[in-house]
Amino acid sequence: MPSITVLVSAITSFLGFLINGFVTFLVLSRGRKKYHYLFAGFLIILAIWDFGVFLTMIRNSFVNELPIYGYIIGSPCVFLPALIYHFTCSYLNQPRKKSTIFIWVYCIIGFIFIVSSPGGGYEGVYNYSWGNLFRPTSTSLIGTASWLVIFYIFVWLSCWFLFRAYRRESSPIARRHILYILISFLVISLANVKIAALYNIDNPWLLPTGMLFIDISGAVIGISIIKHRLFDITVIVKKGTIYSILVALIIFIFSCSEHLLSKYLGDLLGEQPIYIHLISIAVVVAILMPVRKVLDRAIERSFGKKKLEF
Repeated sequence: MPSITVLVSAITSFLGFLINGFVTFLVLSRGRKKYHYLFAGFLIILAIWDFGVFLTMIRNSFVNELPIYGYIIGSPCVFLPALIYHFTCSYLNQPRKKSTIFIWVYCIIGFIFIVSSPGGGYEGVYNYSWGNLFRPTSTSLIGTASWLVIFYIFVWLSCWFLFRAYRRESSPIARRHILYILISFLVISLANVKIAALYNIDNPWLLPTGMLFIDISGAVIGISIIKHRLFDITVIVKKGTIYSILVALIIFIFSCSEHLLSKYLGDLLGEQPIYIHLISIAVVVAILMPVRKVLDRAIERSFGKKKLEF
């Protein structure tokens, strides 16, 4: 049976994949500027990161497959500092060409190094007390350490630029937007705690904690989109919210009413399950017709605040 660490990591990584995938869709559905695409690229890499960890956890006993999932995670993640830094400069309209070119060149070289694997890559697995994890080669570990230094330099520079812009900005709307992005990037910088597991550190909480931070980062942006109408997508979100709640209510009410009818009226109706199904459907319709109107008005009030732009 999988350990608690494997189960929690699988759940948090799959949840993160759904969150970041959904937020990516929202950004791409409305974004038309360069920084929208850069931010979408950042989210896509987070989704790939989550999916790779999810595969690693659900296939944890198949040790021959784990190095493949290491490549799935490591290859695109090389570009995270370049996307974060380039996005920040573009979003704040503060072009920094030399440093932007440098970080992109560095990430491209790192990507080539991983995919061509000249002494890098992965070799076998770590057999930890909580499960198995792909094991990088010694050369790859040195490269990862170098990447972490560059990652924190450029991500924290991005956070500093955002913080400085936040303090100077007079518009409450713009300040709120900058703050959400700043929090998301700070949380992502904490997510790298799980990389310690690649250095043969056997701590069962490193991986699930890192995956939880990725979930939080995506959730922060998702909440800002839903709550403050970022990218002008509230119509999509509003309808999705209403019908998601209605579907959940349909399943609950139908199951509950069918169970109660079978228990208390089973003798009266005899072996006629079709009657029980029809009555249950009628109960669902009778309850949900007014409930839908109430939900529609409630969610309309919730999203009926001042429109904000990303």
